[in-house]
Amino acid sequence: MIHSRMYFEELYRSNSDPWGYDFHWYEARKRQICLALLTRQHYQNVLEVGCSNGHLSVHLAQRAGHLLCIDVSESAVQLASQRLQKFEHVVVENRKIPEDFLVQKFDLILISEMAYYLSANELHHFIEKLKQSLNTNGEILCCHWRHDIEDFELNAQQVHQSFQQHFPFHHYLSLNDPDFMIDLWTENSSSLAEQEELR
Repeated sequence: MIHSRMYFEELYRSNSDPWGYDFHWYEARKRQICLALLTRQHYQNVLEVGCSNGHLSVHLAQRAGHLLCIDVSESAVQLASQRLQKFEHVVVENRKIPEDFLVQKFDLILISEMAYYLSANELHHFIEKLKQSLNTNGEILCCHWRHDIEDFELNAQQVHQSFQQHFPFHHYLSLNDPDFMIDLWTENSSSLAEQEELR
């Protein structure tokens, strides 16, 4: 299996936006869908796992009191840091999951298209750490590309099934696009309407 840190450094060496996050409408639409599915307008402490060049981080920064962005690629961290430098409440760090994942409490953890780059064993350890990382009323949003990822052990379906099987959290919703899948888990089992006493 490919070593993920070396794999991503090679990608960013020749292209600062290897997936076209900043110019494909597909990416902009997916970004808007992820943001729209979040149940709260504002989160005090947010973690973005796999921030890449910061394309989504900019939007999360506007809904967070404090945002921690992490990525396995040092090149990606440098690009995201440049993009996010105007936000004093945002920190970008180079960390490899799961070994560099420090258990802290967050109100939102967003995992975007990175968990299938882990081995099955690494995913298990990541899940165990995530289980300890949500505040009361916290939530985890997970989004992954549905198609095959060459040279890696896992795919989107396997990742999301593992989350569903092992998370102790309430599964709030699923969205299945032909190209990507999104799942949202929450600590609070009440619907948004119930929380706002609309029903």
